[in-house]
Amino acid sequence: MDEFLSREPAVLRVVEMAEKASRSQASVLLTGESGTGKNLLAGFIHRRGPRAGGPFVAVACANLPGELLESELFGHERGAFTGAHEVRPGRFEQASGGTLYLDEIHELDPGIQAKLLRVLEEKRFERLGGNDTLSVDVRIIASTRHDPERLVEEGRLREDLFYRLNVVRLHLPPLRERPNDLDLLAVAFLRSAVERHGLPPRRLSSEALDRVRRYAWPGNLRELAHAVEAGAVLAAGEEIELSDLPPDLSLASPNMLRSAAASGLSLAEVESAYIDEILRRTGGNKSEAARILGIHRKTLHEKLRARAGRA
Repeated sequence: MDEFLSREPAVLRVVEMAEKASRSQASVLLTGESGTGKNLLAGFIHRRGPRAGGPFVAVACANLPGELLESELFGHERGAFTGAHEVRPGRFEQASGGTLYLDEIHELDPGIQAKLLRVLEEKRFERLGGNDTLSVDVRIIASTRHDPERLVEEGRLREDLFYRLNVVRLHLPPLRERPNDLDLLAVAFLRSAVERHGLPPRRLSSEALDRVRRYAWPGNLRELAHAVEAGAVLAAGEEIELSDLPPDLSLASPNMLRSAAASGLSLAEVESAYIDEILRRTGGNKSEAARILGIHRKTLHEKLRARAGRA
């Protein structure tokens, strides 16, 4: 998987642990910021394990209203509620013999968490509105973008359920903590985008690649993949220019300023990078660049000469 190409020991260790966990039936709890690849890692664990021939059923807990979640997970009988005109199996039944992935587990309300705990412990449940007890054979993988111990402290995640899920714990680091992977991932995502859209060969210009390295990527892998895909689609030629990348990567954007602060760039470095951005936008027109910067053209020349002298 391109998302787990890495030179970083922390990521390689996670993949190694995921390989080992996949061979078991143990519950797995995935943690990490949004966009770090938790959903992909869940699928990876399923495909590498003894349940690979069974279904992989994913439930985005945050996307379902609370009143529908119980029916979604456990199914319902006819007449269980208004509009329930027929028996409907839930996700647990659909995942029988395979894996059920619960994304953002903390979004389940306490009552559903209690029922989920019972299924994990007894492998039995009843459909909503039903009396018959059904048996189920499902492996659970859960995820959260938050610190699970804090969720327990805040009462958003039942402590007993946390311990039941936290048999194997895998944490995916954010992209800003993977500086040695940025070039590797950008090239891999670009290759994938070119193949997917049937485009001619593309490559990132040195300026575009430099921006990829400087940006903090708050959206993590998902944001990087989408940025590179946009560049591939919008590029006029073989080389993806800085202007082909999304506007959020501009040095003037709040995200980029936060990235500069997080990276510990000095004021001089930020100023120099901003001047380069304005010169690029004005096509190298120093008079126009000085006007936008709010300084005299002579001052701009002095700054450029001073920087050249330091180089």
